[in-house]
Amino acid sequence: MRAWDDHRLRLVDKEVRGERGLLVFDAPSLVEALSPGQFLNLEVPGRLLRRPMAPAVMGGRLLVFVRGRGPGTRGLLALPEGAVLRALGPLGNAFPEPRGRALLVSGGTGVGPLLFLARRLVAAGRETVLFHGARDASEGFLLPYLRATGAEVRFFTEDGSLGERGFPTEMLPFSLRPGDTVYAVGPEPLMRAAARAAATMALPAYVSLEAHMACGVGSCLSCRVELKSGPVHVCQDGPVFPAEEVFFAETPHVR
Repeated sequence: MRAWDDHRLRLVDKEVRGERGLLVFDAPSLVEALSPGQFLNLEVPGRLLRRPMAPAVMGGRLLVFVRGRGPGTRGLLALPEGAVLRALGPLGNAFPEPRGRALLVSGGTGVGPLLFLARRLVAAGRETVLFHGARDASEGFLLPYLRATGAEVRFFTEDGSLGERGFPTEMLPFSLRPGDTVYAVGPEPLMRAAARAAATMALPAYVSLEAHMACGVGSCLSCRVELKSGPVHVCQDGPVFPAEEVFFAETPHVR
């Protein structure tokens, strides 16, 4: 029996700031089924292919953080409240339990799955620190959601217009302790830097990979990536992987 299903989502609220936004859906059947790290394949009106999104669950609602990169995602941000969509889910695997204290590092739309994870960990009594990196104060609308997890929140902006100046991964090495577990979701340079910081102390680290995928359920095989242990398909074998297994591009760290 398949673990996923096709669910009905109704848009009940949204907040859009430029090319970034938050969509809040009423989706009771999906909210009950999701675990932190899993994703859904969200319908886009007027488009054949759905878009993979890693959401958060808060207050019984589904929160989807979207960056309007193309016509499909820009169309999602333009949806009117009350719009009804379909979504396949829950898809993929979830984050494993931390060994000790959990340090979560997010950037961009990577905030969704880590916000969800932080909320679950705090509810279970686990010490949790949530680092988030933003370009500027325009992403300050995320702060109430980050703080609502109950985790310790450290908010960074590149220009210093809100929170601490710089990148979250610049401070992460100074915050690590023996026994910590690191989770990172966001741009590849952020995940690479977080993984390297964890590796210097031989700490476990997990990242969530993005890949082009059409189906989300292992049929189209379009999301194949090469790990150190061999090829995998992100939709079926991930999206969460041990950071030590991932080949990261050797590009300058910018976030």
